[in-house]
Amino acid sequence: MSLAPFAALESRVTNAVFARLANSAVVIDGAPEVGGIFDDGFVIGSVGPMGMGGTQPSVAVASTVVPPAVVGLPVTVAGVPYIVADAQPDGTGITRLLLEAA
Repeated sequence: MSLAPFAALESRVTNAVFARLANSAVVIDGAPEVGGIFDDGFVIGSVGPMGMGGTQPSVAVASTVVPPAVVGLPVTVAGVPYIVADAQPDGTGITRLLLEAA
């Protein structure tokens, strides 16, 4: 059984998601601008027994636009500079880039 029809469908769905739902313009290491879904959600870090709150900026982009060695590369999201701290591909054609302020 060939997975080619599924891969083509997955690619079309991913492109449609970013065409309709992107909330930010993303530039990875000077490459052409792409649409991404930016999130700066609240996270709890463990700092001793009390813990500590903060944020973890991230942006989801199509996996096809992510370079193989993206960690450490500069990224701008809506004109704000960041550095890629980690890349988390989800296996469906979307990669979540965890960001640090540049």
